[in-house]
Amino acid sequence: MDKSSGWMQAVVFNSLLILMPVIAAQSLAMAFSGEGFSDSPTIEAIDQTRRNMDETFAAIAPRSGGDKYKFWHDIVERELTDMDVSAARGFLLAAPQMLDRESVRELEADSNGVKLDRADDRLAAAALRKLPLDIGLKYEQAQASAGASSLANLTPPGADPVETASEDESPADPAASSDAVPSATEVTVAGNTRSSDRRFVLLGTFADLANNSERWVDGDRMDPITLKMTAIGLIGTEAGTKLADGNVRAASILKSARRARRMTPEFTTYLRERLNGALPDDVLKPALEEALGELATTSVRVDRVRAAYLGSINAEGLTELERDLAQIDRIGLLTSTPAAITLIEHVKDSSDLRRARLLAEAGGDRAVALVKQDGAGALRIADTGIKWTQQLMLQVMGLTASGLALLYVMIATFRRNVRLPKKVEPSGI
Repeated sequence: MDKSSGWMQAVVFNSLLILMPVIAAQSLAMAFSGEGFSDSPTIEAIDQTRRNMDETFAAIAPRSGGDKYKFWHDIVERELTDMDVSAARGFLLAAPQMLDRESVRELEADSNGVKLDRADDRLAAAALRKLPLDIGLKYEQAQASAGASSLANLTPPGADPVETASEDESPADPAASSDAVPSATEVTVAGNTRSSDRRFVLLGTFADLANNSERWVDGDRMDPITLKMTAIGLIGTEAGTKLADGNVRAASILKSARRARRMTPEFTTYLRERLNGALPDDVLKPALEEALGELATTSVRVDRVRAAYLGSINAEGLTELERDLAQIDRIGLLTSTPAAITLIEHVKDSSDLRRARLLAEAGGDRAVALVKQDGAGALRIADTGIKWTQQLMLQVMGLTASGLALLYVMIATFRRNVRLPKKVEPSGI
């Protein structure tokens, strides 16, 4: 009986030793992987991410005082030379973390005297005063240039205004994208989109969509991602709701990022799957073939194509897609459209997308500066904390129960194998 009991205890002990690390690893992965992110980050997550951002900016700067200012000066000038106003402003806002204590005290005193409503605007204006006059002029010129031509450095030279990019193209060097010309068929969207961002609403018209859809059905080299995003955006312009306007803005950002080849292969695959869930190819293509199969006037043809897209929408798939579009739209509203493209440039999946949104919520243009400095590593700065889902709680309970069972087996084994010597009673004479 003792042998059987000892054998069972050994089996249980070894099984628990194998099982507990597995449960612990799964619990940690679920807690910190971001899969449990809510669509809207909590105040605690925003505050913690902001602290992480401040610490990262402080770690970027050199330790000595003189070098701190020179480094900060050079990095702001670098972004202005690249005509990236958002990143330059992000480093201006990070001045309290990157400069020495004396400079920070002067900066805080100067910002209190600036008559602007928002604290970040006051801080950026005060930080700009600490830089030489030529840097200030560069900043103003970069702002004016960004407002005059928001498409600079986003579309490759010679790109076809219609969507002919291959869906398997890899991201290209953004520096190679210049001298772009805005599309002539832009759509202005109501809402709080910045005036400079409206040039990014490159959705065209339903007539353009009909022409491109015909080419896609005929087997021409078309990009289904931009085609479907255009359709969802154009359908949104007709709906006129707040959600639809957000879809339009997000579709414009994604379309610009796609055309500029500033999208990771992983996110391209993810987005393709989301779009196919909302507009399935096996439903959409036959509907378009039927709509375009007969000769008709342009207006009739356009109406048929519109009806084909509307009739092909999968409501459940569209809802899933709109959750991601809402994240992208929020990033754009918190920063700007060019900045949003920079922030999603390193995104690979929905978790990364929510990390990018959390960075934008916590720091605005500071997030753009971090991404320009650290690339994909900046997304790891986003700290969402632990979201206690039912599955996570069950796993923690299982881990606790396994630990208690292991402790019980250890005590039982100890008591069975380690026996204290019996006290010998003195025998009487």
